[in-house]
Amino acid sequence: MAVDTQTVGTDRGHTISQSISFLAWIGSTANAALKALQLARMLSTLSNMSDYQLSQIGISRSDIPDYAAKLMAD
Repeated sequence: MAVDTQTVGTDRGHTISQSISFLAWIGSTANAALKALQLARMLSTLSNMSDYQLSQIGISRSDIPDYAAKLMAD
């Protein structure tokens, strides 16, 4: 039985390329989900602080979303 190695190699290379692309997509999706989870937890934690505690770190309640976004950017 003869096997055309050119065809097999090309198909295998394409399959490997698709697998790598899929893994990269999973990685970026997981990273985005993790960041969203971290932001939600930070917003929740800051929102549960008293006004006095927030003033101790230099923010007001209305500053919480911007402050959390700034922390996530750093």
